[in-house]
Amino acid sequence: LVPSAPRSAAEQRAVCRGARSPAVMSSAAAAPLRRVVSKSKLGGGGATKTTPEGEAKCVMRRSGAGGISKGGALRPVTERHVRALLPGLHRYTEGKHFRAPAFRTWLRQKLASKGFKQPTASEADRLLRSLARTRSAGNGANVEPLGAWQPQGVRYVDPEGASSIDNLHGFEQGPKGTSTWLAWNEYGMVYRLHSVGTSSKAIFEVSCSKAFKRLSVAKQRRTLTVPIEDGKQVEFKSCVTFDPRRTGAGKAAPTYTLIYLHSFSQRGFDYADFPHYFGVSGASIRVVLPTAPEQEQTCFSDWMVWKGKTLRWRRIKFNSWFDYLTDKGGRAENALDNQSLLDVRARMHALIRSEVKRIGGDPKRVIVGGASQGCCVALDAALTYPDELGGVIGLVGHVLGSTPLDQSKKRMPLHLFHETTDQEMDWRWVKGTVRRLVDSGFNVISKRENDPSGSGHWIQEIEGQWIRTALRRIVHGTSSHGA
Repeated sequence: LVPSAPRSAAEQRAVCRGARSPAVMSSAAAAPLRRVVSKSKLGGGGATKTTPEGEAKCVMRRSGAGGISKGGALRPVTERHVRALLPGLHRYTEGKHFRAPAFRTWLRQKLASKGFKQPTASEADRLLRSLARTRSAGNGANVEPLGAWQPQGVRYVDPEGASSIDNLHGFEQGPKGTSTWLAWNEYGMVYRLHSVGTSSKAIFEVSCSKAFKRLSVAKQRRTLTVPIEDGKQVEFKSCVTFDPRRTGAGKAAPTYTLIYLHSFSQRGFDYADFPHYFGVSGASIRVVLPTAPEQEQTCFSDWMVWKGKTLRWRRIKFNSWFDYLTDKGGRAENALDNQSLLDVRARMHALIRSEVKRIGGDPKRVIVGGASQGCCVALDAALTYPDELGGVIGLVGHVLGSTPLDQSKKRMPLHLFHETTDQEMDWRWVKGTVRRLVDSGFNVISKRENDPSGSGHWIQEIEGQWIRTALRRIVHGTSSHGA
């Protein structure tokens, strides 16, 4: 019997000699119980990240209207837009002094073909002066202008140790039990615009300083019960929820919900010690991590387990979102039992409706995502749900061939992440599933990136980096936000 949650790709292969493990089949991934590999495998990354999350080299495909409004008119550039662009302006000016004309030249290049109206010279000058204006504190003193926060991720106390929350700098927790609170630090850079010239000859500069923010969640493990139809209810057992919390102030009302689905043969509570995978500063996000029901797999009809003298040998059951009919070993998409997919689709729609109601009735405030098989189900649920959701975050998976492409969902952002050495989701065929979405006009953001741990399909800490990057894009519209 193969362990249900091997810790690494090496362990996966060790326990699967002579037969392909369900955790090795295409549309499957290992548990998120990340044990950090050696520093050499991590490429010497150490305890800190050297580049902002979301800035790795990648291939990105997009569709959408950019800054063009629904009426087709160009949108004006606002303070909020420019503030979010301060990290790029700092790189452009190299932290040196500049004037409004240089800013307009840079802005023209930055916003080219993105549907924004180029500000006039006087408008650009007013934008810069407003962004550089100091603020008054409660005691009458002036404080620095509002800046842009660009996160760089978490830092580990022991770079060679576990990547769970108890190894993070700033880790704190409440009393242990089925419900508790957790807190940690998110590190990054703050970029601020300053006026260094006279009122008549305005000169500006963008400063950059290191900082950190405190993030906190309330964690609970429970069974979620949601109505499905005709007065019936459906249960999601062994779920973990992370509810937003303000440090020192208790729970905060969520403005978004992320429903994230684990990979084949894993469980939602495997993520219980990894809330930082979903932590985004400046956003109040509730995270729901359901566990798939146990079911037999047709493709593993000869996989048996001894149940005692009475039950004798029985087929192994796995936590699975649907039933695989074939195992093609990553060489092509597997066939699946359509009824099992329809069943999980109905369950997912019920859970989504419940979270839409919880969040205030706006379906665009609910995001779905998942890894491997969970990615396949997340895409299917979002593309078949009656309303457009906030987006999809899909890791090392693909859109199923049996999932219909509802043209009314074209504007919904689909963030898809692929590991470059993944042999269980071979890019030679997976790219065709991405192309199917792109050619149909969907808003696809597709990234291929190498996991520094060298784990291929069994992604390690990069899973959290990818999730956070996509969440920031969906919630904030950019990788940086106000600070």
